[in-house]
Amino acid sequence: MTMISIEGASAAGKTTTSAAFAARSGALHIPEIAMLWEKPDPEYPEWFFERQADRWKMALQKEPKRQVVIDIDLFQPFWYNWAFDFTLFDGQSLAFVEAFYRPLFARQKIGFPDTYFLLSAPESRLRERKAGDRARQRRGFELNLTFIEPQQRYFRALNGFCPGLVQFIESVDIESNVAQIEQSLPGSRNDHRYSLELFDFMVNWLAANPAYPGGRPNPFSTNSE
Repeated sequence: MTMISIEGASAAGKTTTSAAFAARSGALHIPEIAMLWEKPDPEYPEWFFERQADRWKMALQKEPKRQVVIDIDLFQPFWYNWAFDFTLFDGQSLAFVEAFYRPLFARQKIGFPDTYFLLSAPESRLRERKAGDRARQRRGFELNLTFIEPQQRYFRALNGFCPGLVQFIESVDIESNVAQIEQSLPGSRNDHRYSLELFDFMVNWLAANPAYPGGRPNPFSTNSE
């Protein structure tokens, strides 16, 4: 069966789209980590990475009989840390993240989805959605807006190396998001699931390309609330 992952900017509709697609297609929806586990106290550096591997295990267990939709990329620690110049979480470097993931990837304990669906929307629409969503606080919303462009570049690079890996969706509403995903599924492929070449490309591309070639923007300089 097909395994997909939905990514995008904060308030782009990742979780709602994932849940709606699962409900309509009968797919298994694997929520983001914060919805499944509470952080330990104290939290050790690899805890978040381990939970990504656990989500992959959940996906594999159900995939033979059901489609699977993973809410937020299992490899997020690579590009999210990169987007913040590897200064987050006590300075977890690219080498640190790679050192954890590579052995798991080699043993097929984690892998790439058949297709990523990257949701995007104009900043004004994202702000409207944030303001209208009273159920979620969306901590760090302003900061997360600054990595939309680097995130797009990263996924376009992945898609350039592995054509068809990423589908880009303008997130107008949930119904159209789900419809576009359904239309794209027949073209999904999984021969890259454990591709070491793709894994190496990801690591090498992040090492060679700064997230902000002109310097990181100040998230509170304009349009702040």
